[in-house]
Order: sequence, then C-alpha cells, then structure tokens
Amino acid sequence: MKGNSANKSLRQLKKIRLTRDMMTCAPKDILVACSLYLASVAICLLLRRWDIHNNDSYVAMIFLLDVFLTAFLTEGFLLGVIFAVLAVMSVDFIFTAPYWAVSFTLAGFPLTFLVTMTISVLTSLITSRAKRMDAVRRDAEKERAYANLLRAVSHDIRTPLTGIVGATEVLLEQEETLSREQRRELLQHTGEDAQWLIHMVENMLSITRLGAENTRLTKTQEPLEEVIESAVMKFGRRHPHLPVEVTLPDELLMVPMDPVLIEQVLTNLLENAANHGKTTEKILITLEQDGDMACLTVRDDGAGIPKPQLENLFESQTYRTEQGDGKRNMGIGLSTCQTIVTAHNGKIQAENRKEGGAKFSVWLPMEEESNENS
Repeated sequence: MKGNSANKSLRQLKKIRLTRDMMTCAPKDILVACSLYLASVAICLLLRRWDIHNNDSYVAMIFLLDVFLTAFLTEGFLLGVIFAVLAVMSVDFIFTAPYWAVSFTLAGFPLTFLVTMTISVLTSLITSRAKRMDAVRRDAEKERAYANLLRAVSHDIRTPLTGIVGATEVLLEQEETLSREQRRELLQHTGEDAQWLIHMVENMLSITRLGAENTRLTKTQEPLEEVIESAVMKFGRRHPHLPVEVTLPDELLMVPMDPVLIEQVLTNLLENAANHGKTTEKILITLEQDGDMACLTVRDDGAGIPKPQLENLFESQTYRTEQGDGKRNMGIGLSTCQTIVTAHNGKIQAENRKEGGAKFSVWLPMEEESNENS
C-alpha cells in the first residue's frame, strides 16, 4: 500500500511539474517569441515580393524554423504551442492562395499542423529537461565545493586553535618559570594564530555570501587605487619588514566592484606571497589598463609555486609548504580569490616568473554589463 501511495504521489508531482512548465510565460519570453514571429512574417513577405516565380516552398521551412527557435529560446511549453498554432494559421492565411483567407480544407493542412505542433512540444520538452539537468549539475558542483571547503577549513582551524590552547596552558601553568622572552614568544605565536583564524573566517564568510541563493553582488564605481592602498596599509602592519612596491597608471581607473571583496582578494594574494614565498624579500604590485579591463598583478621574488600545484591552485583544497605547516594553508584564500573575481565577471591567473617567484594577475571589467544579474 505504501508503495502504491508513493507512486501515486510521484505521478501527481510530475503532473504538477508538467503543468507548471507548460504555463511558464515570462515577459522576456513573450518578447523573444513575438520578435521571431514578426521576423519570419517579414522575411516571407519580402521573399514573396522579390520572387517572380511565385514559389512559396520556403514559407513552411521559415515558419518551422520559427517554431523551433521559439520553443528552444523560451521557457516552458505555452509560448511554443501558441506560436506553433499561429505559424500554421499564418502559412494558411497569409502565404497560401486564396491569400488573406482561412481555408481548413487545403491539402496537407492537418499534416502541417501536426508536424509544427510536434516540433514545438518536443523541442520545449528537450530544452526544459536539459535546463533541469543543468540546474541539478550546478547544485551538485556547489555541494561538492562546500564539502571540499568544509574539509579544508576543519583541518586549517584545528592547527592554530591547538597552538593557541597550548600556548595559553603553558602561560598559565608555568607563569613563574618562564622568562620574559619566552612569554613574549608564546604571546606572539598566539597572536599570529588568532590573526590567521580571523583571516580564515573572513574568507569563509565571503565564499558563503557569494554562494548563497538569490544573492546579488552590490557593485559601485570605485577607484581601484584606493583599494590597493588600503590592502597594502593593512598588510604592512602585519608584515612590517616585507616591503611592497606599488606602480599605478597616470589615469584613475574606475571599476564597478564590491571594494571590500576586491580588497580581500589583494590581501589574500599578499599573504600568499609572504607565507608561501619562503624567500620573499619584496612584493611588487602593478595596476594598468588592458583594453576594457583593469589588470592587477602581484609579483614576488620568492620560491614560486610548485608545478604540480599550478593547475588546481584555485580549488578549495590544501595548498601547503613543503614543511607541512598546517596554519600556512592558503587553499581557502586562493579559492576565495577565484570566487570573488568570477562574481565580478573577471578572471585570475597564476604563473611562475622566469627570474624567480610567483605572479598572480587579476582582470576586472571596467564597464558594467547591461544584462548582468549577479
């Protein structure tokens, strides 16, 4: 009985989904369908006017193409069915003698109607199913990304927390036996671990924010130079002994962006150069215009990126130094960079410099796309 009830419920859900798909009719889809239909009518009228032989064999083919494109480019079945009927009626009324008169007794009329309706319904069914499968694929990729993120974060957070707990226990239990230098060293390590945890949480919040459903990225026209200045200033407080040289263009580059998120991208790249460069002694930041994109590059003179890790560098996975220092994991930071830059319709690339060190390049569009729906 339970099996029959489950099957009945499944059939009802399928009927509801099919009804919903059939009745879907957005204003944009109506505009597309009407445009295609009017274009088909106009093309057929022009061809009939120019055709001295009065050969109207092209009419049915043009309207079949119209029916196919309408079903392919619009959501659901409703518009496809409506314009399939309209196409058949137009062929009969406008382009078949007697012109500008409806005649249901013409030879081939039932077959033409059946063919156009079949094309419309099948095309709508196939495209709807393909879109649903694509949505399922995107959801699966999102779930996999979150799973990878959770695994990486759980490992990264454990290591600095262990260090903080261990240092505080030593300070509390051996307060009288520790020298001033030892206490200062323990406090310094504890502060570094706490700063790393803050940085990790900021990256997690950014990825969660951008991955949330119905989240729109709020962009404003901002000078990229100010974002660079803010990131470099904060980085200098954490790494006062690592100089950062900045090269800016003569003209101010205005970019539509979320300045907080873009600053985080630059902060992650600077931290990456400091923590993974091993021998990094200097960082170079360059900003320039590349066509309709603003190109931001971060170079260092460190050890560079191991070749096996270059291909999957921006995935949410563990990226560690050869010493295996768990708190030096930048897998989340670089994955965050990829997520933020992609949300801005930009791109990010990493490579090793010939003269030694790593180079990260970020391209951001300087013009807002009119059809963007971030």
